[in-house]
Amino acid sequence: MIGRRAVAAAAIAAATVSTPGAARADEWLPFGVLPAPISCAALSLPGRAGAWPLPMHFPSTGIGLWTMPHAPAEVTSRLPRRIELRTTAGGFNEVWQYALLDGRLYVGAVDGESGWRVPPLPNCLVGQITGISVDGGRLVATGPEGHVYTLESADQTPELWWWTARFGSPTWLNPAGQRVRPAARAWSLSWLDPRYVELIPFRQEGFWTDTAGQEQPVGGAGVDTVFVLSAEGDRITILDPWLPGAHPLHPDNPTFSDDYSFEMPGPLNGRFRAVNLSAAGSTTFMVNEYGDMYTRLWDFDISGADTVFFSYSYEDQTAHDSAPNNFEGEFARFQQLRPFFAQYANIQLPPPGWIRQPKIPGDITAAISIHQTGGRSFQRELRVEGRDGGRTGYWHKPIDPAAGWEFTATDRELVAETLDNRPADMSAATLAPPSGLDYGYRDPAGWTLTTRDFDYAADQVPLRLCAADGACADLTAHLASTPRLGWQPEGLSETPREYHGFVVIDQDEWDALDSRSPRLRSLVQEFTGTGRFRNALMSATASAVRLHTDEGPTPALTRS
Repeated sequence: MIGRRAVAAAAIAAATVSTPGAARADEWLPFGVLPAPISCAALSLPGRAGAWPLPMHFPSTGIGLWTMPHAPAEVTSRLPRRIELRTTAGGFNEVWQYALLDGRLYVGAVDGESGWRVPPLPNCLVGQITGISVDGGRLVATGPEGHVYTLESADQTPELWWWTARFGSPTWLNPAGQRVRPAARAWSLSWLDPRYVELIPFRQEGFWTDTAGQEQPVGGAGVDTVFVLSAEGDRITILDPWLPGAHPLHPDNPTFSDDYSFEMPGPLNGRFRAVNLSAAGSTTFMVNEYGDMYTRLWDFDISGADTVFFSYSYEDQTAHDSAPNNFEGEFARFQQLRPFFAQYANIQLPPPGWIRQPKIPGDITAAISIHQTGGRSFQRELRVEGRDGGRTGYWHKPIDPAAGWEFTATDRELVAETLDNRPADMSAATLAPPSGLDYGYRDPAGWTLTTRDFDYAADQVPLRLCAADGACADLTAHLASTPRLGWQPEGLSETPREYHGFVVIDQDEWDALDSRSPRLRSLVQEFTGTGRFRNALMSATASAVRLHTDEGPTPALTRS
């Protein structure tokens, strides 16, 4: 992801609307030209998909309906007229609805009665697609063994479509790609689009709101994320074309066939067990077997991880103005350019957390869906398949937790398992067990620092600091993963996992320090400074956790 979030001046100036041409399926050749094995190899070569400059945001069917033949009648009879839920069998954006049947992709216009059409596809994928997910201008399809293929300009006329099998650092160029593991319980693509709508003056419509209430412009190349829910339902891996993918030097070794080392922490300290997941516009929607639902605005950039191209702060940013676009926001970071650019609000940390959504007053299934209704992060709609008054259809509401659910009938057969949707909050009924990983350090001077039930994916790690006299204070390390280019094993191993962020003490804890122990305040200030928080780095392995603040390193906390 390094380098993707800010568009340099030259790249912005070069951003143009693509010119229509022949339908593209193997990056530069019309579909049907290359035999399947050669087609698959061609999709691993460098090409336009995922590359700059980005086109302007003008979704359009163009002449697409003239170029795509109608699907056979036997296919049309097995497909719904409309796709209302984004699943791995179908989805939609502003322009097109997509459906998967017998390993083949079909396309229809969202508006009008276009009927289902046969789109251009690489021969590599014909009859081989096992799942799809579409969000705005991106579509991801999985092939055999879950290999990820990406379609760019999925909200444009198909003459502008571009496919690639590349996925992973650096900058979409990893030819070994990435995969969604077949054992995954669910997966979904999210595309957070900067939505460039005007060049002179430069204007974008893609923004998200941080915890200070500031609107932050979506970074230069947008944010593609495939969220993958583990088989157990309690861990969420993020696959990102700017983060490591499969190891390119070991393409035939199953150990290195993907990189699952980056995760998003789930609800309830990562212990919430979901039965399904849907994501759109960097917003993830989850549900458990009792119909309890949570949403979160989060991606690698929003988390605080991408310090290469973004400025984050734990200090209150409400007094600053929001940057009008990512171009001005990026250059305002540099002190020498301050005479030309205002000081805009940094991204407020910690990032937005999980929000519990109200329960649905009716029967529901595990088929959940979220989609974008505009360029702002509050413009998201939730949908859940279900039944009301004897009719089938879907429940829906804006993402605002204060909004109520409404029902739209479709009278189609329900496709997912029915949930035990009790009115009570059952979020804790099926929690995964705590990690049981405790780390601690005892100093020769008598003070101790410990953390219990450490979760390597957590963005808030509790720390307990105790003085030699027994007085203790609770601190929190707010952390984000550090960007890197190379493959790394998932979970905890002896390969260090690196983090950066802040060590913080809550105001109430801070105010109570003197009454507990004068020694305790002095000790706490070594970790948080006099302002209650301090920049920190952390690394973790299966045997030790190491914390490093501005004051220097802390001795290793070892497994206890």
